[in-house]
Amino acid sequence: MKAEDYLARVDRAYEDCRDSAALEARLTALLEQCGEEHGRDSAAYASLLGELGGFYRGQGRYDASEARFVQALALLEAALGRDSAGYATALNNLAGTHRLMGRQEEALAEFHACLELYEAAVGRDHVLYAAGLNNLSLVHLDRGEWEEALALQEQAADILAALPEARDELASALCNQGALCQRLGRLEEAEEKLNAALALFRDELGADTPHYHAALNALGAVHYAAGRFEAAREYFDQAAQAARSLYGPDHRETKAALAHRALAERKLEGTL
Repeated sequence: MKAEDYLARVDRAYEDCRDSAALEARLTALLEQCGEEHGRDSAAYASLLGELGGFYRGQGRYDASEARFVQALALLEAALGRDSAGYATALNNLAGTHRLMGRQEEALAEFHACLELYEAAVGRDHVLYAAGLNNLSLVHLDRGEWEEALALQEQAADILAALPEARDELASALCNQGALCQRLGRLEEAEEKLNAALALFRDELGADTPHYHAALNALGAVHYAAGRFEAAREYFDQAAQAARSLYGPDHRETKAALAHRALAERKLEGTL
């Protein structure tokens, strides 16, 4: 089986498995099968290690995530070289885990190294370079360096806007910028970015994505901060409907949007 076929099976595992234990077992089995077929020193095996590292990161099991990404990085260095896009992506994954572990200085250095590697391997006008800029911005966001984070996200969005195949990534970048502009008190700019993201979802990408209800919720927050409570209530209501369609009525995202709607309602009633 080709390496890309294994990745397709990873996607199906996420769709089919109903709980994390079943998903971990499926991913581990695919890793072992890949190792037997392609060898445990192959780039294909390293790719599956990366998938398992991503799973552990999503579960908050950061030590296990780090171990898989470190192993994948070493294999890719030997198989593809340090100047390859594959090695840069593995380093990017490791940096993401280090960020979530609170190792900010380490993550910052690794993300900067990723950008240098991506620039050499694929150029500055590639979706991978834009992703590297966005990931670097998250470290600055964690550190409370909002202006630095926004500048990096704006650079990423400029790259993505020129790539027809990266509309989903552009919508996500616009959402991130909108949320940051709100934190900085730049409400008109925040509204502009979030409306642009919503237009992409409605006209091109569809609403069956977490980013859609997040954009609606963020736009509601912008109107709330501006004192436009009726508009805020409407967007929070739309966000709750979108989250309910995606996750169901009892999910935390649905409940959060409804709670925000209730706050706007109380403002309109003068009870808050």
